[in-house]
Amino acid sequence: MGRFRGPGGWAGLARGDRGGWLLVALLATEVLFVTRFQDVPNGSGIPYRAVWLLTVVATLAASSLLVARLRPSAPRLRPVEALAILAVVAMVLTDVTMAWQPLRDLAIYFKAGEHFRDGSAVYMQVPLTVQPVDLSNYPFLYPPCTLPLFAALSLLPVLAAQGLWVGCSVGLGLAALHLFGLPRRWLAPALLWPPLFQGLWVGNVAVPALALYALGPWLGAGLVLGGVFKSYTALGALWLVRERRWRQIAAGVGAMVLLVAATLPLTGATLWSDWLNSLGIYQTSQRSLQSLYGFGLPRFVPFDVFVAAAVAAVVVALLARGRESLARLATATVIASPSRFGHGMLMAVPSLLSLRSPWLWLAVGFLSTPDGLQWWLAIVVVAASWATPAMRRASPIGAGSPGGGRVADEPLHPLKAGQLTWPRFSVEGEA
Repeated sequence: MGRFRGPGGWAGLARGDRGGWLLVALLATEVLFVTRFQDVPNGSGIPYRAVWLLTVVATLAASSLLVARLRPSAPRLRPVEALAILAVVAMVLTDVTMAWQPLRDLAIYFKAGEHFRDGSAVYMQVPLTVQPVDLSNYPFLYPPCTLPLFAALSLLPVLAAQGLWVGCSVGLGLAALHLFGLPRRWLAPALLWPPLFQGLWVGNVAVPALALYALGPWLGAGLVLGGVFKSYTALGALWLVRERRWRQIAAGVGAMVLLVAATLPLTGATLWSDWLNSLGIYQTSQRSLQSLYGFGLPRFVPFDVFVAAAVAAVVVALLARGRESLARLATATVIASPSRFGHGMLMAVPSLLSLRSPWLWLAVGFLSTPDGLQWWLAIVVVAASWATPAMRRASPIGAGSPGGGRVADEPLHPLKAGQLTWPRFSVEGEA
Protein backbone atom coordinates (compact mmCIF):
# COMPACT_ATOMS: atom_id res chain seq x y z
CA MET A 1 0.00 0.00 0.00
CA GLY A 2 2.97 2.27 -0.16
CA ARG A 3 4.73 4.17 2.55
CA PHE A 4 2.64 5.64 5.35
CA ARG A 5 3.72 8.77 7.17
CA GLY A 6 3.90 8.96 10.93
CA PRO A 7 4.59 6.37 13.59
CA GLY A 8 3.07 2.95 13.60
CA GLY A 9 3.27 2.07 9.88
CA TRP A 10 -0.11 0.46 9.22
CA ALA A 11 -1.52 2.43 12.11
CA GLY A 12 -0.99 5.52 9.94
CA LEU A 13 -4.22 4.56 8.19
CA ALA A 14 -6.04 5.61 11.34
CA ARG A 15 -4.48 9.07 10.94
CA GLY A 16 -5.95 9.66 7.49
CA ASP A 17 -2.75 9.05 5.43
CA ARG A 18 -2.85 8.26 1.72
CA GLY A 19 -3.00 4.51 2.36
CA GLY A 20 -6.53 5.08 3.59
CA TRP A 21 -7.60 6.10 0.08
CA LEU A 22 -6.44 2.71 -1.15
CA LEU A 23 -8.93 1.18 1.26
CA VAL A 24 -11.61 3.45 -0.17
CA ALA A 25 -10.74 2.27 -3.69
CA LEU A 26 -10.74 -1.35 -2.50
CA LEU A 27 -14.20 -1.07 -0.95
CA ALA A 28 -15.61 0.76 -3.97
CA THR A 29 -14.25 -1.91 -6.31
CA GLU A 30 -15.67 -4.69 -4.13
CA VAL A 31 -19.15 -3.15 -4.00
CA LEU A 32 -19.27 -2.53 -7.75
CA PHE A 33 -18.09 -6.07 -8.50
CA VAL A 34 -20.34 -8.06 -6.16
CA THR A 35 -23.49 -6.09 -7.06
CA ARG A 36 -23.00 -6.23 -10.84
CA PHE A 37 -26.03 -8.52 -11.22
CA GLN A 38 -28.07 -7.08 -8.33
CA ASP A 39 -31.20 -4.96 -8.65
CA VAL A 40 -32.98 -2.70 -6.18
CA PRO A 41 -35.47 -4.09 -5.23
CA ASN A 42 -34.17 -7.59 -5.76
CA GLY A 43 -34.95 -9.08 -9.16
CA SER A 44 -37.25 -6.36 -10.50
CA GLY A 45 -35.71 -2.96 -10.05
CA ILE A 46 -32.90 -0.76 -11.28
CA PRO A 47 -29.23 -1.80 -11.16
CA TYR A 48 -27.89 -1.68 -7.62
CA ARG A 49 -24.43 -0.44 -8.51
CA ALA A 50 -25.77 2.41 -10.65
CA VAL A 51 -27.88 3.69 -7.75
CA TRP A 52 -25.04 3.14 -5.30
CA LEU A 53 -22.45 4.90 -7.46
CA LEU A 54 -24.63 7.94 -8.19
CA THR A 55 -25.64 8.27 -4.53
CA VAL A 56 -22.05 7.91 -3.31
CA VAL A 57 -20.73 10.53 -5.77
CA ALA A 58 -23.45 12.99 -4.77
CA THR A 59 -22.93 12.36 -1.05
CA LEU A 60 -19.14 12.66 -1.31
CA ALA A 61 -19.48 15.96 -3.19
CA ALA A 62 -21.95 17.39 -0.67
CA SER A 63 -19.88 16.16 2.27
CA SER A 64 -16.70 17.69 0.85
CA LEU A 65 -18.37 21.10 0.58
CA LEU A 66 -19.77 20.79 4.09
CA VAL A 67 -16.43 19.74 5.59
CA ALA A 68 -14.60 22.60 3.87
CA ARG A 69 -17.08 25.04 5.39
CA LEU A 70 -17.41 23.61 8.91
CA ARG A 71 -13.86 22.32 9.43
CA PRO A 72 -11.49 24.95 8.00
CA SER A 73 -8.53 23.55 9.98
CA ALA A 74 -8.86 20.25 8.06
CA PRO A 75 -11.00 21.11 5.01
CA ARG A 76 -10.52 17.88 3.09
CA LEU A 77 -12.63 14.76 3.49
CA ARG A 78 -10.75 12.06 5.37
CA PRO A 79 -10.45 8.56 3.92
CA VAL A 80 -12.30 7.05 6.88
CA GLU A 81 -15.17 9.47 6.27
CA ALA A 82 -15.32 8.38 2.64
CA LEU A 83 -15.27 4.74 3.73
CA ALA A 84 -18.21 5.38 6.05
CA ILE A 85 -20.19 7.06 3.26
CA LEU A 86 -19.58 4.14 0.90
CA ALA A 87 -20.64 1.67 3.58
CA VAL A 88 -23.77 3.51 4.74
CA VAL A 89 -25.11 4.01 1.22
CA ALA A 90 -24.60 0.28 0.60
CA MET A 91 -26.37 -0.52 3.88
CA VAL A 92 -29.53 1.33 2.91
CA LEU A 93 -29.68 -0.16 -0.60
CA THR A 94 -28.99 -3.65 0.73
CA ASP A 95 -31.75 -3.34 3.32
CA VAL A 96 -34.20 -2.44 0.56
CA THR A 97 -32.91 -5.36 -1.49
CA MET A 98 -33.28 -7.83 1.39
CA ALA A 99 -36.72 -6.63 2.50
CA TRP A 100 -38.92 -9.45 1.22
CA GLN A 101 -41.02 -12.12 2.99
CA PRO A 102 -40.73 -10.52 6.45
CA LEU A 103 -40.46 -12.68 9.60
CA ARG A 104 -40.04 -15.86 7.57
CA ASP A 105 -37.79 -17.48 10.20
CA LEU A 106 -40.23 -16.56 12.95
CA ALA A 107 -42.97 -18.25 10.91
CA ILE A 108 -40.86 -21.44 10.96
CA TYR A 109 -40.78 -21.27 14.77
CA PHE A 110 -44.53 -20.63 15.01
CA LYS A 111 -45.32 -23.52 12.66
CA ALA A 112 -43.15 -25.79 14.80
CA GLY A 113 -45.05 -24.63 17.88
CA GLU A 114 -48.37 -25.38 16.18
CA HIS A 115 -47.21 -28.84 15.11
CA PHE A 116 -46.03 -29.50 18.65
CA ARG A 117 -49.43 -28.49 20.05
CA ASP A 118 -51.46 -30.64 17.67
CA GLY A 119 -49.14 -33.64 17.92
CA SER A 120 -48.03 -33.69 14.29
CA ALA A 121 -44.42 -34.10 13.09
CA VAL A 122 -42.17 -31.19 14.09
CA TYR A 123 -38.87 -32.28 12.56
CA MET A 124 -37.98 -33.16 8.98
CA GLN A 125 -38.21 -36.85 8.12
CA VAL A 126 -37.03 -36.87 4.50
CA PRO A 127 -34.27 -34.85 2.82
CA LEU A 128 -35.04 -31.62 0.99
CA THR A 129 -34.24 -31.71 -2.71
CA VAL A 130 -35.72 -28.38 -3.85
CA GLN A 131 -35.88 -25.00 -2.17
CA PRO A 132 -39.37 -24.18 -0.87
CA VAL A 133 -41.05 -21.27 -2.62
CA ASP A 134 -42.30 -20.12 0.79
CA LEU A 135 -39.13 -19.89 2.91
CA SER A 136 -41.16 -20.33 6.09
CA ASN A 137 -41.46 -23.99 5.04
CA TYR A 138 -37.79 -24.63 5.75
CA PRO A 139 -37.21 -27.23 8.49
CA PHE A 140 -37.18 -26.40 12.20
CA LEU A 141 -33.77 -27.34 13.65
CA TYR A 142 -33.79 -26.27 17.29
CA PRO A 143 -33.94 -28.83 20.14
CA PRO A 144 -37.25 -29.91 21.69
CA CYS A 145 -36.73 -27.87 24.86
CA THR A 146 -37.47 -24.74 22.79
CA LEU A 147 -40.83 -26.01 21.54
CA PRO A 148 -42.95 -25.04 24.59
CA LEU A 149 -41.85 -21.41 24.10
CA PHE A 150 -42.84 -21.37 20.45
CA ALA A 151 -46.05 -23.27 21.19
CA ALA A 152 -47.02 -20.58 23.72
CA LEU A 153 -46.22 -17.79 21.24
CA SER A 154 -48.25 -19.51 18.53
CA LEU A 155 -51.34 -19.30 20.78
CA LEU A 156 -51.28 -15.49 20.57
CA PRO A 157 -52.85 -13.53 17.73
CA VAL A 158 -50.31 -13.42 14.91
CA LEU A 159 -49.71 -9.67 15.00
CA ALA A 160 -49.36 -9.68 18.78
CA ALA A 161 -46.86 -12.57 18.71
CA GLN A 162 -44.88 -10.94 15.92
CA GLY A 163 -44.85 -7.58 17.68
CA LEU A 164 -43.73 -9.16 20.95
CA TRP A 165 -40.91 -11.08 19.25
CA VAL A 166 -39.66 -8.17 17.15
CA GLY A 167 -39.91 -5.71 20.02
CA CYS A 168 -37.94 -7.97 22.35
CA SER A 169 -35.40 -8.71 19.62
CA VAL A 170 -34.81 -5.01 18.92
CA GLY A 171 -34.37 -4.31 22.63
CA LEU A 172 -32.04 -7.26 23.18
CA GLY A 173 -30.02 -6.55 20.04
CA LEU A 174 -29.45 -2.92 20.94
CA ALA A 175 -28.68 -3.85 24.54
CA ALA A 176 -26.05 -6.30 23.26
CA LEU A 177 -24.41 -3.64 21.09
CA HIS A 178 -24.40 -1.24 24.04
CA LEU A 179 -22.72 -3.85 26.25
CA PHE A 180 -20.08 -4.30 23.57
CA GLY A 181 -19.42 -0.57 23.90
CA LEU A 182 -21.57 1.11 21.24
CA PRO A 183 -22.70 4.52 22.60
CA ARG A 184 -26.43 5.27 22.65
CA ARG A 185 -26.18 7.74 19.75
CA TRP A 186 -24.91 4.93 17.52
CA LEU A 187 -27.64 2.43 18.39
CA ALA A 188 -30.43 3.64 16.10
CA PRO A 189 -28.13 3.89 13.04
CA ALA A 190 -26.86 0.39 13.81
CA LEU A 191 -30.32 -0.95 12.93
CA LEU A 192 -29.46 -0.21 9.29
CA TRP A 193 -26.49 -2.57 9.29
CA PRO A 194 -27.50 -5.59 7.18
CA PRO A 195 -26.52 -8.38 9.64
CA LEU A 196 -28.73 -6.79 12.32
CA PHE A 197 -31.41 -5.63 9.90
CA GLN A 198 -31.66 -9.11 8.38
CA GLY A 199 -31.87 -10.80 11.78
CA LEU A 200 -34.74 -8.52 12.78
CA TRP A 201 -36.47 -8.63 9.40
CA VAL A 202 -36.66 -12.43 9.27
CA GLY A 203 -37.22 -12.79 13.05
CA ASN A 204 -34.21 -15.03 13.63
CA VAL A 205 -33.07 -16.07 17.11
CA ALA A 206 -29.55 -14.87 16.25
CA VAL A 207 -30.39 -11.43 17.67
CA PRO A 208 -31.53 -12.59 21.15
CA ALA A 209 -28.62 -15.09 21.14
CA LEU A 210 -26.23 -12.15 20.64
CA ALA A 211 -27.50 -10.64 23.91
CA LEU A 212 -26.64 -13.84 25.80
CA TYR A 213 -23.11 -13.66 24.43
CA ALA A 214 -22.79 -9.97 25.26
CA LEU A 215 -23.65 -10.78 28.89
CA GLY A 216 -20.92 -13.42 28.98
CA PRO A 217 -18.36 -11.49 31.06
CA TRP A 218 -20.92 -11.04 33.84
CA LEU A 219 -23.29 -13.97 33.29
CA GLY A 220 -21.04 -16.76 32.11
CA ALA A 221 -23.90 -19.25 32.16
CA GLY A 222 -25.33 -17.39 29.17
CA LEU A 223 -22.36 -18.54 27.08
CA VAL A 224 -23.47 -22.12 27.74
CA LEU A 225 -27.21 -21.49 27.33
CA GLY A 226 -26.69 -19.72 24.01
CA GLY A 227 -26.00 -23.11 22.52
CA VAL A 228 -29.68 -24.05 22.96
CA PHE A 229 -30.63 -21.95 19.95
CA LYS A 230 -27.33 -21.62 18.09
CA SER A 231 -25.13 -24.58 18.96
CA TYR A 232 -21.97 -23.00 17.58
CA THR A 233 -22.25 -20.06 20.01
CA ALA A 234 -21.52 -22.52 22.82
CA LEU A 235 -17.88 -22.25 21.73
CA GLY A 236 -17.90 -19.08 23.84
CA ALA A 237 -18.08 -21.32 26.90
CA LEU A 238 -14.43 -22.20 26.22
CA TRP A 239 -13.67 -18.70 27.49
CA LEU A 240 -14.98 -19.76 30.89
CA VAL A 241 -12.49 -22.63 30.83
CA ARG A 242 -9.75 -20.25 29.67
CA GLU A 243 -10.52 -17.92 32.58
CA ARG A 244 -11.10 -20.80 35.04
CA ARG A 245 -14.64 -19.72 35.85
CA TRP A 246 -15.70 -23.12 37.02
CA ARG A 247 -18.74 -21.96 38.98
CA GLN A 248 -20.18 -20.22 35.95
CA ILE A 249 -19.61 -23.32 33.84
CA ALA A 250 -21.42 -25.40 36.46
CA ALA A 251 -24.25 -22.82 36.57
CA GLY A 252 -24.62 -22.90 32.80
CA VAL A 253 -24.62 -26.68 32.59
CA GLY A 254 -27.03 -26.84 35.53
CA ALA A 255 -29.39 -24.36 33.86
CA MET A 256 -29.26 -26.40 30.67
CA VAL A 257 -30.10 -29.60 32.55
CA LEU A 258 -32.97 -27.89 34.37
CA LEU A 259 -34.35 -26.55 31.10
CA VAL A 260 -34.35 -30.00 29.53
CA ALA A 261 -35.77 -31.63 32.67
CA ALA A 262 -38.54 -29.03 33.00
CA THR A 263 -39.66 -29.43 29.39
CA LEU A 264 -39.18 -33.20 29.09
CA PRO A 265 -42.64 -34.03 30.51
CA LEU A 266 -44.08 -31.88 27.70
CA THR A 267 -41.85 -33.03 24.85
CA GLY A 268 -41.12 -36.64 25.77
CA ALA A 269 -37.98 -38.51 24.72
CA THR A 270 -39.22 -39.34 21.21
CA LEU A 271 -38.94 -35.73 20.04
CA TRP A 272 -35.29 -35.70 21.10
CA SER A 273 -34.68 -38.76 18.95
CA ASP A 274 -36.55 -37.11 16.07
CA TRP A 275 -34.46 -33.97 16.46
CA LEU A 276 -31.14 -35.82 16.34
CA ASN A 277 -32.33 -37.77 13.31
CA SER A 278 -33.40 -34.55 11.58
CA LEU A 279 -29.93 -33.05 11.94
CA GLY A 280 -28.51 -35.95 9.96
CA ILE A 281 -31.24 -35.58 7.34
CA TYR A 282 -30.48 -31.86 7.09
CA GLN A 283 -26.80 -32.61 6.43
CA THR A 284 -27.86 -35.01 3.68
CA SER A 285 -30.10 -32.28 2.25
CA GLN A 286 -27.20 -29.83 2.17
CA ARG A 287 -25.27 -32.05 -0.20
CA SER A 288 -28.05 -31.91 -2.79
CA LEU A 289 -29.37 -28.41 -2.00
CA GLN A 290 -26.34 -26.14 -1.62
CA SER A 291 -28.46 -23.13 -0.62
CA LEU A 292 -28.91 -24.76 2.81
CA TYR A 293 -25.27 -23.88 3.50
CA GLY A 294 -25.99 -20.20 2.90
CA PHE A 295 -22.45 -18.89 2.46
CA GLY A 296 -20.99 -21.25 5.07
CA LEU A 297 -17.45 -22.39 4.39
CA PRO A 298 -18.34 -26.06 3.65
CA ARG A 299 -20.13 -24.83 0.53
CA PHE A 300 -16.86 -23.51 -0.93
CA VAL A 301 -14.01 -25.53 0.56
CA PRO A 302 -13.39 -29.21 1.34
CA PHE A 303 -14.78 -30.25 4.71
CA ASP A 304 -11.28 -30.94 6.07
CA VAL A 305 -10.27 -27.37 5.26
CA PHE A 306 -13.39 -26.07 7.00
CA VAL A 307 -12.61 -28.08 10.14
CA ALA A 308 -8.97 -26.93 10.11
CA ALA A 309 -10.04 -23.28 9.79
CA ALA A 310 -12.50 -23.66 12.68
CA VAL A 311 -9.92 -25.34 14.93
CA ALA A 312 -7.30 -22.72 14.06
CA ALA A 313 -9.71 -19.89 14.90
CA VAL A 314 -10.52 -21.42 18.28
CA VAL A 315 -6.84 -21.98 19.10
CA VAL A 316 -5.91 -18.41 18.17
CA ALA A 317 -8.80 -17.15 20.31
CA LEU A 318 -7.67 -19.16 23.33
CA LEU A 319 -4.10 -17.86 22.98
CA ALA A 320 -5.39 -14.36 23.76
CA ARG A 321 -6.51 -13.23 27.20
CA GLY A 322 -9.46 -11.51 28.81
CA ARG A 323 -12.01 -9.74 26.65
CA GLU A 324 -9.87 -10.17 23.52
CA SER A 325 -10.13 -13.94 23.89
CA LEU A 326 -13.91 -13.72 24.29
CA ALA A 327 -14.20 -11.46 21.23
CA ARG A 328 -12.09 -13.82 19.13
CA LEU A 329 -14.15 -16.81 20.22
CA ALA A 330 -17.25 -14.99 18.99
CA THR A 331 -15.61 -14.66 15.58
CA ALA A 332 -14.55 -18.31 15.77
CA THR A 333 -18.22 -19.27 16.04
CA VAL A 334 -18.79 -17.53 12.70
CA ILE A 335 -16.06 -19.61 11.09
CA ALA A 336 -17.08 -22.87 12.80
CA SER A 337 -20.74 -22.89 11.75
CA PRO A 338 -21.32 -25.31 8.84
CA SER A 339 -24.09 -23.06 7.49
CA ARG A 340 -23.94 -19.29 7.53
CA PHE A 341 -26.52 -16.63 6.81
CA GLY A 342 -26.27 -12.88 7.13
CA HIS A 343 -27.54 -12.51 10.69
CA GLY A 344 -24.91 -15.00 11.89
CA MET A 345 -22.22 -12.36 11.24
CA LEU A 346 -23.50 -10.46 14.28
CA MET A 347 -21.16 -12.59 16.36
CA ALA A 348 -18.20 -10.79 14.77
CA VAL A 349 -19.22 -7.46 16.33
CA PRO A 350 -16.83 -7.63 19.34
CA SER A 351 -13.85 -8.24 17.04
CA LEU A 352 -14.98 -5.57 14.58
CA LEU A 353 -15.09 -2.98 17.37
CA SER A 354 -11.51 -3.91 18.23
CA LEU A 355 -10.32 -2.61 14.84
CA ARG A 356 -9.03 0.86 14.17
CA SER A 357 -11.40 3.15 12.28
CA PRO A 358 -10.34 2.54 8.65
CA TRP A 359 -10.27 -1.23 9.09
CA LEU A 360 -13.55 -1.16 10.99
CA TRP A 361 -15.31 0.73 8.21
CA LEU A 362 -13.73 -1.42 5.53
CA ALA A 363 -15.04 -4.57 7.24
CA VAL A 364 -18.44 -2.95 7.89
CA GLY A 365 -18.53 -2.03 4.19
CA PHE A 366 -17.85 -5.62 3.17
CA LEU A 367 -20.82 -6.61 5.36
CA SER A 368 -23.07 -3.96 3.84
CA THR A 369 -23.62 -5.47 0.40
CA PRO A 370 -26.23 -8.22 -0.20
CA ASP A 371 -24.94 -11.22 1.73
CA GLY A 372 -22.78 -13.79 0.02
CA LEU A 373 -19.27 -15.17 -0.21
CA GLN A 374 -17.76 -11.66 -0.14
CA TRP A 375 -18.87 -11.24 3.49
CA TRP A 376 -15.96 -13.48 4.45
CA LEU A 377 -13.67 -10.57 3.50
CA ALA A 378 -14.69 -8.95 6.79
CA ILE A 379 -13.53 -12.05 8.67
CA VAL A 380 -10.27 -11.92 6.69
CA VAL A 381 -9.74 -8.35 7.94
CA VAL A 382 -10.44 -9.43 11.52
CA ALA A 383 -8.11 -12.44 11.25
CA ALA A 384 -5.38 -10.24 9.75
CA SER A 385 -5.70 -7.91 12.76
CA TRP A 386 -4.94 -10.81 15.10
CA ALA A 387 -1.52 -11.10 13.44
CA THR A 388 -1.06 -7.33 12.94
CA PRO A 389 -1.47 -5.47 16.26
CA ALA A 390 -1.30 -2.06 14.55
CA MET A 391 -4.71 -2.76 12.99
CA ARG A 392 -6.29 -3.06 16.44
CA ARG A 393 -7.19 -0.45 19.01
CA ALA A 394 -5.62 -2.67 21.65
CA SER A 395 -2.22 -1.58 20.31
CA PRO A 396 -1.60 2.12 21.17
CA ILE A 397 -0.09 4.17 18.35
CA GLY A 398 3.64 4.58 18.92
CA ALA A 399 3.88 1.80 21.49
CA GLY A 400 7.44 0.69 21.90
CA SER A 401 8.89 3.97 20.65
CA PRO A 402 10.25 6.81 22.82
CA GLY A 403 7.29 8.60 24.28
CA GLY A 404 4.99 6.06 22.60
CA GLY A 405 2.04 4.23 24.02
CA ARG A 406 -0.44 7.07 23.65
CA VAL A 407 -3.90 6.27 22.31
CA ALA A 408 -5.09 8.40 19.40
CA ASP A 409 -8.65 9.63 19.06
CA GLU A 410 -9.94 7.95 15.89
CA PRO A 411 -12.43 9.70 13.61
CA LEU A 412 -15.76 7.90 13.28
CA HIS A 413 -14.92 5.07 15.63
CA PRO A 414 -17.92 4.32 17.87
CA LEU A 415 -15.73 3.67 20.91
CA LYS A 416 -13.95 6.44 22.78
CA ALA A 417 -10.19 6.82 22.56
CA GLY A 418 -8.48 4.11 24.58
CA GLN A 419 -11.75 2.22 25.06
CA LEU A 420 -11.95 -1.50 24.30
CA THR A 421 -14.85 -3.83 23.59
CA TRP A 422 -16.92 -4.52 26.73
CA PRO A 423 -15.71 -1.22 28.27
CA ARG A 424 -17.54 -1.86 31.55
CA PHE A 425 -15.66 -5.11 32.07
CA SER A 426 -12.06 -5.67 33.07
CA VAL A 427 -9.95 -8.76 33.68
CA GLU A 428 -7.05 -8.59 36.06
CA GLY A 429 -3.79 -8.98 34.17
CA GLU A 430 -5.33 -9.06 30.68
CA ALA A 431 -3.06 -8.04 27.85
